[in-house]
Amino acid sequence: MRTLRLGRVLLPVGLAALAVGLAGCGLFAQPTPPPPPPRPAPPPKPAGNAKYQRDLIMGELVRTHPVIAATLDRDLYRLKAVISKGGKVNEVRRDMRLGPPLREACRLGWKDGIDELLSHGGQCLGDSSCENCVKRESQTGG
Repeated sequence: MRTLRLGRVLLPVGLAALAVGLAGCGLFAQPTPPPPPPRPAPPPKPAGNAKYQRDLIMGELVRTHPVIAATLDRDLYRLKAVISKGGKVNEVRRDMRLGPPLREACRLGWKDGIDELLSHGGQCLGDSSCENCVKRESQTGG
């Protein structure tokens, strides 16, 4: 009878040890880390950096100094329209090293723009190379 009693005691003790062992293993098991959050998409890069910067600057220039912008684009129709709306013919953009539109037209060699700006009172504002260009154009174009 002793063996039966021992079996009754060992069986529950063995089951209890097995349950504690399994539970203990569960405590020490490493949980799987959550997946990393998706990376934010980088901002789109322009195909040509110089072209992107030029377009950005010209967009601002068209808004703030339309006469200079029309002169740099060599757009006679837009130049006439801007001047007729009261655009400043002698505006200067010093932070971008852009002089008066007449000087820019001379630098580009744009005869039609030079004539249009001169007819509306455009000045070189002390730039000797611009003044020489205007003299040359007025002698040959006259």
